[in-house]
Amino acid sequence: MKKYFPFLFLALSSCVSLPKMFQTKDEIITTAIGPEDMVVDSITEQPRLLLSCSARRKSEKQYGEIFVYYTETATNKILKRTNEPNGLLFNPHGIDLVKVNGNLILLVVNHEHIGETRINSILRYRVLKDELVFQNKISDPLISSPNAVTGFADGTLLVSNDAKKQNNIWEILFKMRKAQIIFWNGNNCSVASEKYAFTNGITNKDGKVYLASTMQNKVWQFDFKDGKMLNRKVIVKANGADNLRFDGDDLLVACHLRFLKFLKHYKDPKQLSPSTVYRINPSTKKRTVEYFDDGRQVSAASTALAFRNSIYVSGIFDSKIVKKKN
Repeated sequence: MKKYFPFLFLALSSCVSLPKMFQTKDEIITTAIGPEDMVVDSITEQPRLLLSCSARRKSEKQYGEIFVYYTETATNKILKRTNEPNGLLFNPHGIDLVKVNGNLILLVVNHEHIGETRINSILRYRVLKDELVFQNKISDPLISSPNAVTGFADGTLLVSNDAKKQNNIWEILFKMRKAQIIFWNGNNCSVASEKYAFTNGITNKDGKVYLASTMQNKVWQFDFKDGKMLNRKVIVKANGADNLRFDGDDLLVACHLRFLKFLKHYKDPKQLSPSTVYRINPSTKKRTVEYFDDGRQVSAASTALAFRNSIYVSGIFDSKIVKKKN
């Protein structure tokens, strides 16, 4: 989620009961600041996580990088970015990793803030061992307030906008369903689905698209054909649903259940915000708690992913992620 107005929709959303505290011995991994989203790269070299890191509090100095964590050696580095156009301001948000024509492509939701001017785009990079090679920048009026992105093997992609107009107070205040999901066919953008309030995580698998809404508190499944998301159906209700990642046939979704505490954490790192991750089976619609923490390990969890018998959980603001062994 963006740092521009979390206080608006969070304050307007209802709280739900927190799960019971899990007694686990989890590993805390230090990262760059603000690892809002992350993906697994098990193709390029030794297995690693790519994290979208950015300073997301207004009080913080501008920062944006792709942070790499090697799961086998517990080492890390910042991936060098090359071939970028002059003047590009790198401020990453949601990311996705997809193999296209033999190349591993990292898709990055990017928010450029230059004074009062905001430029939203999707950046495409070819992923190499030690660098990200810039491919192209996708900008379009329909990519109005992008939050998350998911790619396909043919090079096309879907973008979830959390609003029709970025920073529109009335959309948030009245939970107006104006947000759209945008399809990019390699040349042009079009509307794939619409009438949502603050859509967030989006992913795809086996011809289906999955979408979460933080304000509508739902996770949906769609058929996907010719750039359109069809036959929308609710899989589960999940308050404050954020990013989506697959673990086998199950979805992992990080959720924000206590929004007042989220707001306090946004303003003050010392104020803790509970983190919850649900495991969801799209077929049975069964929802179980995969991870819960009262905020001492990780606050404001935004992404959870599974890799080699462990669950990794990242938060929106702080410089750390959690590794939970199954």
